[in-house]
Amino acid sequence: MPKCIACKEKWTWKQSMRSFVTFSRFISCPYCEKKQMFTSMTRISMLLLVFVPYITMPYVINDEVKSSAVAIGIAIYLLTLLLLLPFLMDFREIPKHLQKYAQK
Repeated sequence: MPKCIACKEKWTWKQSMRSFVTFSRFISCPYCEKKQMFTSMTRISMLLLVFVPYITMPYVINDEVKSSAVAIGIAIYLLTLLLLLPFLMDFREIPKHLQKYAQK
């Protein structure tokens, strides 16, 4: 689970998912209200984990595989990803050149 960079409080799963679902670039800590942002590695790993299965799916599907089996596999993958996503999150301080946008 992610920790706030200022107060070092560990976020709950629900708080972590709420920060991810808002799609905001700057995330406020629920404890100290300090704004922070995801690290580059966190954003890249989330992007890859969510979209790579959809990109590779046409290569995996052949005539012998039923589309319902593929749909069930994707549903299981996305559910597992949803449950594990907060464990992959990490935050960093907002750089000085972006702090004027974080105050809005």
